[in-house]
Amino acid sequence: MSITLENKKVKSSKKIIKNKNKDLVFTNLNIDGYEKVYKIENKKTKLLAIIAIHDTTLGPALGGTRILKYDTFDEALTDALRLSESMTYKAAVAEVGFGGGKSVIILNDEKDKTEKLLESFGEAVDALDGRYICAEDMGCTTKDVAIIRKKTKHVVGLVHDKSSGDPGRYTAYGVLRGIEASAKYLFNDVSLKNVKIAIQGLGNVGKNLIDFLFFKGADLIISDMDEKKLKEFSLKYGTEVVSKEDILKVKCDILVPCARGGIINKETIKELNCSAICGAANNQLLDKDDASLLKEKNILYAPDFVVNAGGLLNVSIELLKDGYNPIISRNKIEKIFDEIYKIYEISKENNISTHMAAIKLAKNKIKHAIGSRQEKIYYPHIL
Repeated sequence: MSITLENKKVKSSKKIIKNKNKDLVFTNLNIDGYEKVYKIENKKTKLLAIIAIHDTTLGPALGGTRILKYDTFDEALTDALRLSESMTYKAAVAEVGFGGGKSVIILNDEKDKTEKLLESFGEAVDALDGRYICAEDMGCTTKDVAIIRKKTKHVVGLVHDKSSGDPGRYTAYGVLRGIEASAKYLFNDVSLKNVKIAIQGLGNVGKNLIDFLFFKGADLIISDMDEKKLKEFSLKYGTEVVSKEDILKVKCDILVPCARGGIINKETIKELNCSAICGAANNQLLDKDDASLLKEKNILYAPDFVVNAGGLLNVSIELLKDGYNPIISRNKIEKIFDEIYKIYEISKENNISTHMAAIKLAKNKIKHAIGSRQEKIYYPHIL
């Protein structure tokens, strides 16, 4: 097979990966610009998954596992490729000593997410012998990673006394620091009191973020597909509610995307009515050139892979010799403020988009091995 996907040439070939389960089939997709991309199948458990390893210059690939329904395999593959590349840059800027990877498990139906399916995915991760470490992501819960853990040690985000559990709160705190950096850059003041902030999506990150922002005194506008959740949060936090169709058009100081990616594009940019964008959603830009369009419109953009690094920073602490320490995690996430502000300054000084400034910063760190892994990886949950 040879297809073109997002300008990536794909040539697939069967790959024999040594594993205990003969029903587990790996297909190496051989995609330009990626170290390894595997299509993984187990017909007995209905497993169809992709593990994309983008770059491991700075350390083994670490990235979450999405468990979702996709319209096509190519849509899932595009998601995995974009996300794994983003994880490379996220890990590089955060200096966590890991490379970029991501995985997706493709469902036909929600009922297909069975324990046997998750266990067979765990076997696939284990067969890669530590080159990829997985964690929670959209559709993947702490309960799911606990099942995956039955078949591999190469998993983080577990719930026990030497682990961090659900990283959503820490991701949200990192986004808060990014929002404060944006406010500082825009208004020369980190205070969010009476700053109008529109949040798209009240999932695991959004629901934590709204709590932080409420107590910072922000003037909140919210939107979500779940009407029941919208009503609950509106009553709890006294927010304005707008439809999912209008959230990107609403007049606000800072727009905070916390749902799916690709929502910032040449069409939606025309309707934006904000001064800045700073949110948790991965791959908010549909195309890298959209960052230049934002710059032309004088909308400050906080690169998502820098802003949402709190979850990665948090789970990476699990792999230290002494296990997870929330204080170390919090202190590292605090630095997201400085990284975002630095990127804004690089963008201004070089007259480039903030996205390009962040990519240049990440690539420089990769080129010079800044933050590369120097210590052995420990899995305290098996000690």
